[in-house]
Amino acid sequence: TWQTMVDPHCDTYASLVRYAEGVCRAVGIKYGFAHVELMSRYDEKKNKFVDPVMVEVGARLAGGRKAIMAGLTVPGWRPFDAMVDAHCGVPVRVPAGFTPSKVALQVYVPSTKNGKLVSVEGNDFDRLNTHDSSIMLVKVGDQVKRARDLMSFCAYVWLIGSKEDVEADAKKARDEFVVNVEEEEPDSP
Repeated sequence: TWQTMVDPHCDTYASLVRYAEGVCRAVGIKYGFAHVELMSRYDEKKNKFVDPVMVEVGARLAGGRKAIMAGLTVPGWRPFDAMVDAHCGVPVRVPAGFTPSKVALQVYVPSTKNGKLVSVEGNDFDRLNTHDSSIMLVKVGDQVKRARDLMSFCAYVWLIGSKEDVEADAKKARDEFVVNVEEEEPDSP
């Protein structure tokens, strides 16, 4: 599981951008920033995402490190300055080419087991070439559960770089992360 920024000008995502803009208009977001989370499916034949469904909309920047990551991937973009300008009625300064020059990815690193955390391997995420930052959400001695939602993951890792390098590092971050636990009874389905 991960989240990434996409180029809003890319034809593959155009229908999602239009949908998100329509959601903002429908709920009355006129000034400042909006954060829209949605789900859709990718249609191979059409080479685009279709059937979007809104999950969340808010008159704010995206949470977590997403705005920080956006500023690091789009040359000349300063999302926090732009947010203040927009709320003060100042025209937002958008870089001429608002296309990300790098890929940013937030990787959710799971536990696959339930129990008391005895040790962790592979949590030296700075070994990854595209590592920007990371946080461990658990420590030895904590009770961990098999990851099922955002707050049940053991770690978050933020990566920035080329698409290929980021995807390779995301796979390493998840595949090489091992939790050793004193196991409990498995969850029932």
